Amino acid sequence: MRKTFCIFFLLSIIWLGHAQTDVEIQFFNSGTQTFTVSDAGKIYFDNGFMLVDEGNGIPYSFPIPDIKKVMFDHITSVETLETSDIRIYPNPVTNYLRISSEHYTDIPYQIYALDGRLVLTGTAHSEESISMNNLSKGLYLLKIDGKTFKISKL
Repeated sequence: MRKTFCIFFLLSIIWLGHAQTDVEIQFFNSGTQTFTVSDAGKIYFDNGFMLVDEGNGIPYSFPIPDIKKVMFDHITSVETLETSDIRIYPNPVTNYLRISSEHYTDIPYQIYALDGRLVLTGTAHSEESISMNNLSKGLYLLKIDGKTFKISKL
């Protein structure tokens, strides 16, 4: 599960049109660490560690179980996520997320925090709003029908 989550998280991080992005990592021990990741840098996972390369080729590594939250300094895009069957909007989301489909009336979903915790689950009925008011700001992974989407909560 955790390995699958890490792969989805890695694939979901996209830097669009920015030369650098500040990334803040909050740890369960109340510590934080901030990095400035250039467009040559990357965030990736290996053997239970999150690695942050600011673009100099020398990564910092952090055990995934120690990480509470990862936050980015700005939203890289505003988008409606679509597959051939499902629309997810708005993204980023402030209070309510919508999931719609022309082919499905009931859409089971799961929302995961970046530490792998399942934070919200349910079944969306086409065009029904899903309250995200109880979730804190940050990135989340939305899993629907075997597909994973990155959503941002403002």
